[in-house]
Amino acid sequence: MAQSMDSKMLLSLQELLHIDVDAVMLYDAALRRISHPTVEQALMEFRSDHLRHIRELNDCIEQLGGERACIEVNAEQCDLHGFTPIEEGMPMEDVFMAMVDGEQITNQTYERLLKEEWPPEIHSLIDRNFADEQRHLLWVLKASRTRLWEQDAGARPVI
Repeated sequence: MAQSMDSKMLLSLQELLHIDVDAVMLYDAALRRISHPTVEQALMEFRSDHLRHIRELNDCIEQLGGERACIEVNAEQCDLHGFTPIEEGMPMEDVFMAMVDGEQITNQTYERLLKEEWPPEIHSLIDRNFADEQRHLLWVLKASRTRLWEQDAGARPVI
């Protein structure tokens, strides 16, 4: 029974890990299209959060007896788990809608898997990561709604 529980936990952690990898690829694509300093700074911070999630989830997978996933963030081999891809020449509002879609998928996945039975330290990690995801989604929604990318880069952003 314990082994099947560990197997279920490993599969769930791997699902979260892959969602975070896809999110990093989505952020990479968005950052290639963004030149607004406030937007760029926030997206780089959120991308760093996803990279930290990947490292921490890999540590949990290893602690449960699974193999660390050797995951390279590679856009050519990307399976975006339902994320809307960001393409060259895409209007900025569509880039932000893709970011909103990606963060919604990530939030839904973390929320769903947080309800599973976890050891306290892993539950705490998933809860912290979910809090990051909620913060990312709120920021991207506000930035999209206020069209932050159109605001003067020298002015105080209205979001």
